Amino acid sequence: MINQEIDNYCFQKNAKISTEERQRVFFLVSQENQLTLDVKAAQSSINHVIMGSASFGKKMDALCDGMSRDVKNRTSDTIANLLADKFYQKHIDSDIDIVKLRNDIPDYLMRAIQG
Repeated sequence: MINQEIDNYCFQKNAKISTEERQRVFFLVSQENQLTLDVKAAQSSINHVIMGSASFGKKMDALCDGMSRDVKNRTSDTIANLLADKFYQKHIDSDIDIVKLRNDIPDYLMRAIQG
């Protein structure tokens, strides 16, 4: 989720960050939330499972009927992220507010970039 939010931020801002800055984001998140994180971990496998689900695909096709491919993809990504957040919140660590953490990533990024 952290890598995903970093990538989203960079895409929206048309920016790039160094490997060291990415590592600092993970360090800050880990330190402030008492989490053990791995910067090299694959992007959310939960999201991949959701996005790869035939049932999810059919529901998104029906929901997004008539929308452009770009809008459909962004809508599917948003819904998959929300479902993954619910899963994380319930099964990974109920003490961590996943939505808040996701929303705080730009702040962690700014701090990491500033050094």
